[in-house]
Amino acid sequence: MSRMELDLVRLTEADLPGVLELERLVYKQPWTESNFRGEFDRSLTLPLGYKDETLVAGYCFFWLLGPEIHLLNLAVRPEYRRRGLARSLLANMIAVGRRAGVGEVFLEVRHTNQPALSLYQSLGFTLAGRRPDYYDDGEDAAQMTLIL
Repeated sequence: MSRMELDLVRLTEADLPGVLELERLVYKQPWTESNFRGEFDRSLTLPLGYKDETLVAGYCFFWLLGPEIHLLNLAVRPEYRRRGLARSLLANMIAVGRRAGVGEVFLEVRHTNQPALSLYQSLGFTLAGRRPDYYDDGEDAAQMTLIL
């Protein structure tokens, strides 16, 4: 299935089972159901996703915080990787920010996650710092920003 057969939608709590399945599939320390429910309930969270009728192929959760966006979580199913879904989700997030007058996008990513670091850098994100012991397993996070 190509990206063209998937729909870009604003995810809702009805999509939670598919989001949780994907989260558990791709992360060694996945967000919990409670984490996601909290984001679906939070008015400043925008959850975008690519899906067909039954499958969530990728998602992007972010906060729209007035003058900035904070990317919270991004995931793509392994069988859909290298098809542009993550790049498209990020481009749509950035477009939402531009329409809202956002000046900056920021995120944290595992400092060892080279594929993600390369993707973000290809979109214009730059390294802004490092958060020691950011993740539950003690790994540091690279902080990245994009000025719009």
